[in-house]
Amino acid sequence: MLEKCDYRLVRDLMLEEVDPVDTETVPLEEAAGRVLALELTAAENVPSFNRSPYDGYAFRSEDVAGASEKSPVTLKVIDYIPAGDVPHAEVTEGTAAHLMTGAPVPEGADAVLPFEKTSFTDTEVTVFAPAAPGSNVVLAGEDVLKGTKLAEPGVLIDAGLAGVLAGQGRFMPLVYRRPLVGIISTGTEIADESEAPGPGKIYNTNRYSLQAACAQAGCRSIYIGTARDDAEVISAMIGKALESCDAVILSGGVSVGDLDCTPDAMQQAGVTLLARGVSMKPGMAGAYGVFRPEKNRGGDENENGGKEVRAIPVFALSGNPTACMTAFYAIALPVLKKRMGMKDCLPVSFRVRVGADYRRKKQSLRLLRGKVDFSASAQTILIPEKQGNQMLSSLIGCNAFALIPADESVLAGETAEAFLME
Repeated sequence: MLEKCDYRLVRDLMLEEVDPVDTETVPLEEAAGRVLALELTAAENVPSFNRSPYDGYAFRSEDVAGASEKSPVTLKVIDYIPAGDVPHAEVTEGTAAHLMTGAPVPEGADAVLPFEKTSFTDTEVTVFAPAAPGSNVVLAGEDVLKGTKLAEPGVLIDAGLAGVLAGQGRFMPLVYRRPLVGIISTGTEIADESEAPGPGKIYNTNRYSLQAACAQAGCRSIYIGTARDDAEVISAMIGKALESCDAVILSGGVSVGDLDCTPDAMQQAGVTLLARGVSMKPGMAGAYGVFRPEKNRGGDENENGGKEVRAIPVFALSGNPTACMTAFYAIALPVLKKRMGMKDCLPVSFRVRVGADYRRKKQSLRLLRGKVDFSASAQTILIPEKQGNQMLSSLIGCNAFALIPADESVLAGETAEAFLME
């Protein structure tokens, strides 16, 4: 078991243990933000025919090669093609077809001019300049060519991908199920919404912060409950969560005090501990492990439908609010992304200019929460002064962490590594 090592080692160890959840099909109108679970290859051209991008006229470019303002060319209109219809006649020498935006370009025609660049009647159209072959014609397959790989499993369905899926007739795409995360709070001092916090009590903020972060990540969550500082009680709650959840997150009880019994409770529930504590602040205290259903429940291939049931990640984070959320974004979120089926689980690192001095040197890597201003010519992270473990209000509006190496400080204008809270 690792102890107080670099948080990235713990994160990567957890990533090695878990797999994506199973898949389901959903209506395309409900698929935005879901993770695609199939390789999408174009089964047909888009568009499937040569089409017009304008309301105008289609003709043979060679017929208007000599057209000019002084010597215009007049063509006979032999067809009318609205969008959704098909051509009724082939365009031949000296003829043209009147067509609407999106309508098929008829056989024989190789150029289109919009109405405003012509003079026309019901039976004739006059062209005042040459038109190159292929001008204003959207060719079949110009957007998507049959056989092209359009998307890989593990990408989020956004507006563009949703439209491409529709263009391929995939109205019930295969996606990964939204993982269900069980949230457990620990601590005799915690008061839930049904009770007013009396002397020595505090409201349960971690529950709501964690559930909001899970929802923003694309996961579902369920609140299992609040457990007093008792290993048996906490273990029972973990066991309840493991019956239905794809991941479990606890907060509190992970330091070295007399009542910090969450790691013991994890082991009692059958969780294999992989790491205790990480070398970062805030969020140093914590316990990270996995529950292997087959090992703990005696499962076999037949009971699991011939499939191996992989590990369920269990994260026990600090009870201090900002320490809890720092560890969530740094360690838990990438693992949840893999459970979601996302191809790219790790946060993208980038350099930012620090907006203010930070001179407090720490023996561990420091993760400073802040807000990156992407509108500036040089990306700058604005860091709130309140960076303590308990100072949850300073997390409001933050979207990134700046990483300050151990025993180092940083001055305003200097750069640091950073990653986004997403």
